Amino acid sequence: MENLPVKSQNCSHTLHSPNGTIESPGYPYGYPNYANCTWVIVAQEHNRIQLVFQGFALEEDFDILSVYDGQPSPTNLRTR
Repeated sequence: MENLPVKSQNCSHTLHSPNGTIESPGYPYGYPNYANCTWVIVAQEHNRIQLVFQGFALEEDFDILSVYDGQPSPTNLRTR
């Protein structure tokens, strides 16, 4: 049996506006397997970014949420 590569869905976006909504693909229903989503929120220097979660669900052992202040690197990791 041939091993086929797993196809992931790329759902990366950049938010530049002062307010916005981030939703996973397929929301409010399930998202596809192997979804690889990255959202970058850009704010002017010295402005704060507030994240408010209306609903949030992760599949145990498969999904992860990481929040960085700046480029994704261990020194910029704020929560996981």
